[in-house]
Amino acid sequence: MILIRHLLLVAVLFGASTAAAQGSSLARSDRAATVSSVPAEVLVVLAKEEPGKVDPQLKKLTALRRPPFNSFRSMAILSRPKLTLTPGKDALVSLPNGRRVKLTLLRIMPDGRYKVKAAINRPNKSDYLPLLQVVASAGDPFFVAGQTYQGGTLVVGVIVDPKKTAQ
Repeated sequence: MILIRHLLLVAVLFGASTAAAQGSSLARSDRAATVSSVPAEVLVVLAKEEPGKVDPQLKKLTALRRPPFNSFRSMAILSRPKLTLTPGKDALVSLPNGRRVKLTLLRIMPDGRYKVKAAINRPNKSDYLPLLQVVASAGDPFFVAGQTYQGGTLVVGVIVDPKKTAQ
């Protein structure tokens, strides 16, 4: 339980520090005023501490090479659903352990970043536990971890506007 809380806290801190490190530009500001919804991609990853393979697509994500994620020695992508985030509307992604992640685009910021809320429902319940709010740059993933599954941990990555690449 302590590991789960630690992972969630670090995921929140990583998202906040990543968002704070990003600059703004006039082009992004113009885009924010005209876009009402944005594509997103969710990475559902099974991570384990036992030695094994790391999916090559995950090796390029630097956040997964830093604590606490670097303690996982094997990572496999279980699914990669694509969805559209619209301000104020919930988007649901089913997890393999029977839970669901609810993502809500709270707003598109003037500098082109995205304020997103993530929540996961309780086991066998329809209500959602508040998890985190992040201000994310286009193409720059943020991660939530802590759900147990098949002897490992589900790591959920969210990439808002994946066609944009983070600088």
